[in-house]
Amino acid sequence: MTKHTQTRTDAPETSSDTTMTHLAVALAALALLGAGAGLATAQTDGPAVSVTDADLSASGTATVDVVLTSAPNGLAGYNIDLTVDDPNVAHIESASYPDRFDLTTDPAVGDEGRTVTLEAADMGSTIDAGASDVTLATVEIAGDAPGEAELAVEPQQVDTNDGDRIQPAAQAGALTVTGDSSASATESADPPSAGPVDELGGSADALPTDALALLGALVAIVALSALAVARRRS
Repeated sequence: MTKHTQTRTDAPETSSDTTMTHLAVALAALALLGAGAGLATAQTDGPAVSVTDADLSASGTATVDVVLTSAPNGLAGYNIDLTVDDPNVAHIESASYPDRFDLTTDPAVGDEGRTVTLEAADMGSTIDAGASDVTLATVEIAGDAPGEAELAVEPQQVDTNDGDRIQPAAQAGALTVTGDSSASATESADPPSAGPVDELGGSADALPTDALALLGALVAIVALSALAVARRRS
């Protein structure tokens, strides 16, 4: 009697396990991307102290505004610092506040105009909750040399109408200083130096004395030569 033996072979389940692993990794990646996008959106939509850009000449001036992009809970007061990162290109000349800030400290411009400290308070509560694009100050910039510089801003203290202190983001302004156009215009307006007499439109008045003497001698030689030829013919 022959005994038949059956051997059972278990099929591996690696394909199913691999698929589940890939799915889990994909879901985790999507979750991280969603969290990152949400954080970026929150940072973009939050309050920021921004400085506008300016273009000016090396001997000219320009003004930039310091702006609070949004005030969800209003604005009671602030203390901020501005710094020019390259004082060889431009410097801070002065600064002023809008009339709505009735309690202010005189702008403190540092040595060589590299920094300025601005401090003001809205005692009349004119900046309500939900305000946007609030001008905090206007700063006058003077150009020194062609180049580019950054006007960085650092909020030291920003208080809301509720008495809470917030930390807004900082957005620097770009300063672009070009060459002095008035100097180049003056150079181009300088009259050209006197040159020799040309055949078409020259002037003998522009010739030096030695050249006039030489020209007179040449004229005399030509006249004598013509006279000699005339005598020979006669």
